Amino acid sequence: MHSYADRYTHDFFFERDYPDVAVLDGIFARLQPEPQAKAALQHQVRMEEEVFDKAMEKLWTHGGALVDFAENVSRGHDQWRESYIAQGEQKRAQIDQMIRYAESSQCRMATLVRHFGDLADGQKPGGICDFCAPRLCAAQRFRTATETEHAALINVVAALRRGGTKSTGKLYSQLCPKREMSRDALEEVLGAMARAGLVQLSDAVFEKDGKQIPYRKASLTRAGYAVDEVTPVEFIMKETALPAAKRKRRKNPLFPRVRSGRRGPKPQPGRGQW
Repeated sequence: MHSYADRYTHDFFFERDYPDVAVLDGIFARLQPEPQAKAALQHQVRMEEEVFDKAMEKLWTHGGALVDFAENVSRGHDQWRESYIAQGEQKRAQIDQMIRYAESSQCRMATLVRHFGDLADGQKPGGICDFCAPRLCAAQRFRTATETEHAALINVVAALRRGGTKSTGKLYSQLCPKREMSRDALEEVLGAMARAGLVQLSDAVFEKDGKQIPYRKASLTRAGYAVDEVTPVEFIMKETALPAAKRKRRKNPLFPRVRSGRRGPKPQPGRGQW
């Protein structure tokens, strides 16, 4: 549930659980110092019950609304926005972090060990995950690389020899100026090269407009510097179950009828079951 293919599922639940701040503002503007019935407030703002309840829950959690035992609501303080936005950003960052972990080209165990602060043991590969032992992996299938992917390997090695460590984004711009290969395809080549011990991929961040944006850097290992077109390399690629072009976003991939409330026609007597 934390691969890139599952991103739309996470987006659906995130948007459900963290309504836009404008939705909360609309409710907050209707709150009064005197308590009023929750149902009456919902009628005033003309909002679906599911969305209203979630927004009220967030307002109450962050102090923008007060709710008594009889579910009467009144205005709280107006400093709730900062903490609400910060909590939503933290939740989004956690989702992004899990997706990066699932899509990373590093030893799974070593990554977890480093996450919990053990930087010394975090440099030692575990030897049993899909990165360390791809041919023993049961859940993820692998295949032999194509000639195009082999050519990309040689181009990556040449580019990193000339320029040293590069971000994978800059590497893609340099090697595929006319989009000869998709960005995802090059990332898969880099992942295969990391499994073969030819490159080292590391996570980094840069700051823009006060936000930290993650990216990946690639650098050659000693084995990578020694590679040429005739060097035998165990270069295997992840087998993808579904091409990215065929993935379509749905607002609610698990419960497509929840938001609309439509259940479809009921079977009529004598017409059989749908």
